Amino acid sequence: MSAVVSVDGGSSEAATTMQLPLGLRRETDEALQRAYRSYVDQLPAAAQRFEPARQRLSHYDAPRITQAVSLCFWGRSGSWLLQSYLDGHEHLLILPRNAGHQLYAFLLEFPALSVWDRLIAYPLYTEVREGPEGALFAGESPIAAAEYYAAVHALYSLYRDQADAWLNSRRRFIQFLHVAYGVATGRRPGTATPLIIYCQHWPKDEYAQRFVEDFPGGRFIHTIRDPISAVDSWYERQIELQTFILEHRPHLIADYLGPISSHYLDPSGQTIRSLLRADRAHSGLEAVTRAVRFEDLHLAPEAIMRRVADWLGIPYRPCLVDSTFNGAPYLHRSGNTSWIGANPSNAERRARNLSAADRWLLFALLHPNFMRWNYPSPKILGRRWVRLGVIAALLLLPMKMEFLNIKLIGRRQLLPAIRRARIMYVCGAPLYVLLRRLVMIVFISSQARLRSRPDFRPLQPL
Repeated sequence: MSAVVSVDGGSSEAATTMQLPLGLRRETDEALQRAYRSYVDQLPAAAQRFEPARQRLSHYDAPRITQAVSLCFWGRSGSWLLQSYLDGHEHLLILPRNAGHQLYAFLLEFPALSVWDRLIAYPLYTEVREGPEGALFAGESPIAAAEYYAAVHALYSLYRDQADAWLNSRRRFIQFLHVAYGVATGRRPGTATPLIIYCQHWPKDEYAQRFVEDFPGGRFIHTIRDPISAVDSWYERQIELQTFILEHRPHLIADYLGPISSHYLDPSGQTIRSLLRADRAHSGLEAVTRAVRFEDLHLAPEAIMRRVADWLGIPYRPCLVDSTFNGAPYLHRSGNTSWIGANPSNAERRARNLSAADRWLLFALLHPNFMRWNYPSPKILGRRWVRLGVIAALLLLPMKMEFLNIKLIGRRQLLPAIRRARIMYVCGAPLYVLLRRLVMIVFISSQARLRSRPDFRPLQPL
């Protein structure tokens, strides 16, 4: 099915390029249906913007954009802040916030869509999946939907005669998506082949491997943070994420926490498991991976961004210390405070959810991280036997986060269950808590063995 609109002035070439060979109308997925309706509604406005979009597209050579870098986080380690510093550089193409996070999930979910269907569908798909953080046409830094659709039609006018196999590859979609976004912003690139910054954010080996298949020269930047602060902050974020899923998207809780943990909230366990599995480069990609410290982004933004620019191979520009998305200031909010860009007070070590014993356990367990990332830790832990002794002494002691976890389960799950007379569910909670304690002991023990090996290497900072 082709969506058609007549262009005022009416050349046959213009009329042809305002017809996309779309099959979205036949799709039943809610996000794809929303995308199709949005496109049809905006098509007349897109037709009026087509010629300027085609003119701006002439500054790009989309198929020759072969250099890309993936941006990932380690907990709440500032990947959005680094992303916002990179926004606006004329040698980079970068989608805002979480708008690029769903790229490979989308491609895996809809492998049969054509590149034109994908380009029309993706902006609404990521908005449905990610909410305002993934929106391209809404939120705090939107582009006009009509400008984006005009850019897609401009791409179609240039490449519609290419073979389907060439057009419908994963790499072509990623190239075209970023170029369409760049054209829609109206900013002129500094080169016909800008570097793509793919904001993966969540470290995931499967996506990383697909990324390097699509961009064989692909590289990775991970943002990192003082491990004490990272654990403390990520625990609070896990509470936000898990309670939101439980209340608003309960059908997704099993996918997020696993079949056992999905019955009861587990922010403490998920914090430790996810952070201790993601402080290394993706499998086999150590040589093309570097890390940027969260604290440097706040305390020495110009110095670290000069190093980032040098590693990316782009000229340094003053805009690399401006925190924006699509040119609009990125307003960071935390509690009752908000700020734009660097905030030195945010770089201080925090440990609200960690006891003194917890901190010593983390100092000992994550000693290689503290050393390689240049964060302060007790000097006595420089000796391996001391570290192993600390871990052995503290291993059986539940962490403060685990006690907080019990209170959270009681308040958010058990009290409602008691009111509904779900006796078996309430009685199962103590067994679950004991099971999670055992899992924590086994996991930390295995990590202690792994991290005591001389070949263990956390992420390498720039």
